Amino acid sequence: MMRQLTGILILIIFLASTQVWAGNTGKISGRVTDKETGEPLIGVNVLVKETNLGSATDEDGFYFILQVPPGTYDLEFSYIGYHTLTVTGVRVRVDLTQTINVEMESQAVQGPQIEVVAEQLLVQKDITATRRTASREEIEDTPGFQSTTDIFLLQGGAFVDAAGAQTIALGEGNQLQVRDESLKDIHIRGGRGGEILYMVDGVPVTHPIYGGRDVLNLNVVDVQEMELLTGAFNAEYGQAQSGVVNITTRSGSERYEGGLEYKTGAADYITDNYGFNYTSFYIGGPEPITRKLVPQTGLELPGRMTFFISGNATLSNTPYNNNRDRDQISALGLDFNSKQDNVGNLNAKVNWEISNKLSMNLSYHGSSNKWSRFDWLWQNYPNHLAEYTRNNNNLNFNVKHTLSKSTFYHLNFGYLGVDYDASLNDQSPPEYWTFYKDGNVYDYWTYERNFSDAPDSVYSRIKAPVTDRYGLIDRQSYESIWRDDVTATWSFKGDITSQIHHEHLMKTGLELRYNDIQYVDIQDGGYSLSKYGDHVFNNEVEFPKPVGPYPEFGENRWVFDAFPVQGGAYIQDKFEKEALIINAGIRFDWLLLGKTIMGENWRDQWEKATGETSDWSEFKYKVSPRFGISFPITQRTVLFFSYGHFNQLPEMQYFYRDPYTGGFTGNPHLDFEQTILYEFGFTHQLAQNWAIDIKSYAKDISKQVQTTQLRAALGLPVYLYDNKGYARARGLEFELTKRYSNFISGKMNYTVQWANGYSSSAFDDYVRSLNDFPNPIRERPLDWDIRHQIIFQMSVAAPENRGPNIFGLQLPDNWNISVLSRFSSGQ
Repeated sequence: MMRQLTGILILIIFLASTQVWAGNTGKISGRVTDKETGEPLIGVNVLVKETNLGSATDEDGFYFILQVPPGTYDLEFSYIGYHTLTVTGVRVRVDLTQTINVEMESQAVQGPQIEVVAEQLLVQKDITATRRTASREEIEDTPGFQSTTDIFLLQGGAFVDAAGAQTIALGEGNQLQVRDESLKDIHIRGGRGGEILYMVDGVPVTHPIYGGRDVLNLNVVDVQEMELLTGAFNAEYGQAQSGVVNITTRSGSERYEGGLEYKTGAADYITDNYGFNYTSFYIGGPEPITRKLVPQTGLELPGRMTFFISGNATLSNTPYNNNRDRDQISALGLDFNSKQDNVGNLNAKVNWEISNKLSMNLSYHGSSNKWSRFDWLWQNYPNHLAEYTRNNNNLNFNVKHTLSKSTFYHLNFGYLGVDYDASLNDQSPPEYWTFYKDGNVYDYWTYERNFSDAPDSVYSRIKAPVTDRYGLIDRQSYESIWRDDVTATWSFKGDITSQIHHEHLMKTGLELRYNDIQYVDIQDGGYSLSKYGDHVFNNEVEFPKPVGPYPEFGENRWVFDAFPVQGGAYIQDKFEKEALIINAGIRFDWLLLGKTIMGENWRDQWEKATGETSDWSEFKYKVSPRFGISFPITQRTVLFFSYGHFNQLPEMQYFYRDPYTGGFTGNPHLDFEQTILYEFGFTHQLAQNWAIDIKSYAKDISKQVQTTQLRAALGLPVYLYDNKGYARARGLEFELTKRYSNFISGKMNYTVQWANGYSSSAFDDYVRSLNDFPNPIRERPLDWDIRHQIIFQMSVAAPENRGPNIFGLQLPDNWNISVLSRFSSGQ
């Protein structure tokens, strides 16, 4: 079945011979006419200066240029018998069309070469869904913008949950870790955390286990442009319900450049910066080995290569410093004292332009995080808190081949590895236990080597009560979590783009991701035996041996190796006329669960644990239509409407958590979660430098993951994941924009939003059961239901050679002051 399905998809893709650009370039188009007669000019050469991009006008005077990287360019128009015309300051954005219509003047009319400045309207007519774009210059001028996650600080209706809600209380001071605590929950327009697709240079980089969460979190020094899509985005973007973050990284140029930056908050003059220290560097330019060393061997490589390398490190405590003893970090022969949160990134990219039609690049993004959290339960025992590390390695190889001026394709091959560990001073569960046999004391390994029968007694050294200086009793004086997750994802993404008509830009593509997930989660192995361990060490009721290391330890433990395969295919068309733009497409997503949950032993154990029938399908799929339409009423006024279905797989842990120890058990019956979105928008340029933007949106969310309590044949309470959750979100966004003039620019955004639903987490039903609370029978406000939100940005800047004059006082030039403020009502 899978072989036939894959063959059909590939056939559709290559027969369609269509697509939009590869998700990180834009388009320039327009029409060239004679200034006096208004007749179209045929064969006018159009060149994007300082690039190898260009085109020529057709019989109707139309032209288009695809694959233009984001940035600002100069366009040159040349034609025999006409004055050469240059249009400067043409701004190109990812996935959007910049329209430049020109009138050329005959050389019979005396005059020099003509140069005009492109009109920078505040209205983009081909936007059919909400998006926010941040160029490199805007990123550098925005205060507090340090990593890619910070783009959410600029978006109305977005809420970053600093706490993350990654742990839940089990009672009696015990806590259960739900997922990696460094992965923040980001809510967009009333959606849950983990509903975002992160793309770097056209390749998905979301977490293999925990879904729509960012594992790379690139630093801004490595970013050329970012865009955040929060409306009904196109069919090329899958596995996202709330938004898409599309990141274009920097590349080297034909000249060498570099920079070094250091920031510190140690002084704390204005506010407490928690010992913040940050440093970064970058260097880029022509690649020296192939340009200078290789030619000396007599080998001449075609084309040219450039490189770009950047790195950064951030060390900081938090508003709640746990005051744990810190390790030292060694780098470049230097030793530094670590802090509560320590993050480092290293990025490298090599571009090879083999010819005007063929290019490729190889990029690497690596990061390392090490941290320890704050918890009130452990405030008097900070050195008994566990430490966490996460190392990420992302490698991408991209090939771009231009078949003609109207058709090109991209091939992307990627690898993403995530290694996550958690422990107390690297101690494994057996190291907390002591075994007594015949009056002698043994550690776990010695006992295992010498005895096959049960010990006389088993003792965990952290079970002994400890009285602190306030007279309180701490039952468990060590946090004994043991995590060892290793994931590897190999991905392929191919797409082909064709401007089949000057009004139709089509795109189709295919994605494939193979995941190797090794998940080890033993949360309480230092003070609790597993049911199997009770049988082995305490002669209790016989219980099946769980999979994974240290099977005797941990009442809350989950171990699995899973090999899910994900894929998708799509086709979409962008239809563009002067007064009508339509984006329409359809997407097909699928999941192959893999052999882990199809084995007879796993199925039998699952049925014993849950009492349900293991009749799930190994193959799951969904179809998602998308549609957006824009009406440019005038050059300064645009209306748009968009609608779409957005399907996303639940977190992989919800499928595969093993059924051997009770508690939370994976459910291979789970279906895709779904969001249906409607959006209306109105944009109007009020004056030359002022614009207003109004948007209304509604989201219906269904099949959210929840938990249902069962008690089956094994007699243990089991919490089984299911798709019974639902939610709704409604909102209005108002944004007033002032473009730079008279030394001032800025934005003011106001959002009013309602977010209601069945629950705020997949684990809410579990928490209710612990406290004997009834399940809700109607919608209620969600945890991130923030009614009012205001975002204010303002920049006062003096350009070079032109300082402002205030009350007769001439101020210096070449400076700027920027402010970013956010105000919101409570959660």
